[in-house]
Amino acid sequence: MNLFKTYLFEIKKKLFIHKNELNINSKKDFDNIILESPPDKFDFDLSTNAAMIIAKKNNANSRDIAIKIKEILLKESKNFSDISIAGPGFINLKLNARSWVVIINEIIKTNKKFGSSNNNKKFNIEFVSANPTGPLHIGHCRGAIFGDVLSNLLKFNGNKVIREYYVNDYGNQIDNFVKSVYLRLREIKFKEEFPNQENLYPGSYIIDIANQILLNNKKIDLSNFKANYK
Repeated sequence: MNLFKTYLFEIKKKLFIHKNELNINSKKDFDNIILESPPDKFDFDLSTNAAMIIAKKNNANSRDIAIKIKEILLKESKNFSDISIAGPGFINLKLNARSWVVIINEIIKTNKKFGSSNNNKKFNIEFVSANPTGPLHIGHCRGAIFGDVLSNLLKFNGNKVIREYYVNDYGNQIDNFVKSVYLRLREIKFKEEFPNQENLYPGSYIIDIANQILLNNKKIDLSNFKANYK
């Protein structure tokens, strides 16, 4: 059971019964109607833009349409205890006790599957992929959390999800990284100027790496890059 899909379906169904009163030509007029949680300042459970969508189709006043929809839903539906109109025609709905009993029973029945949808799509999600040519930062942490949560939500809704992580430990980037470290080593040991080349990594972290290498390997051979580091 998906609350938004369930009650949106009911709202559309009730409104279509009164299509002549609302000047609705077909169910396609409902295509952009959504049902969502209202802002926290409103003490209601659901909110819909139905009045504004229908009013736009009919070139009518959205609040006038909202009043008609409110009257229809209060009369036709057994699930709402209160309905209010906000702003240009947003309709806020409060679920009644009967509805909450149905929802709670559905939660108990479906257990951990409550709220999921029966989708069957395939997704390949690449996230984190921390590049070894640079230090980790807060963005990598954010990407890890966001990517994993997104993958879990897609999987929860019945999709097949592949989580992809690029190790990225070979190729041109690594070649340029190793060359950058090598040139920093020579800069530190032989006082050579680090070249200003487009593909090199000039960051200060490369200097830290080079200093650590020299600290642990004082006799390192820096005579020939290609011979020793390729």
